[in-house]
Amino acid sequence: MNDAERRRQELLEQTRALYNDRRTIPAVHPRYANAYHYLYGKSQEDINEDTKGGTFGIRLFLCALMFAAFLTVDKQKQEVFHMSSSDIANEITKDMDIQEIWKSL
Repeated sequence: MNDAERRRQELLEQTRALYNDRRTIPAVHPRYANAYHYLYGKSQEDINEDTKGGTFGIRLFLCALMFAAFLTVDKQKQEVFHMSSSDIANEITKDMDIQEIWKSL
């Protein structure tokens, strides 16, 4: 291989490296992201970003658990901390003035 061929090969490799889309994933709709990652794998950056998860799942589970407890209390006509289910519902729907709360603090 002479100098011209070697130079062309280097330029080709530099161009491929410059325009290589394997560094980042292309714009993928969230619905199809799992299928894309299954087919093409994940880069280390994507794996690191996935481990920075939120708390949505935990919060959803806790809300479902509290709602199930509320339904149980309501159905069995029990009281929790001397409050019935109607008292709890009234406290939730109570209109509160934020300014007065801040003033009292």
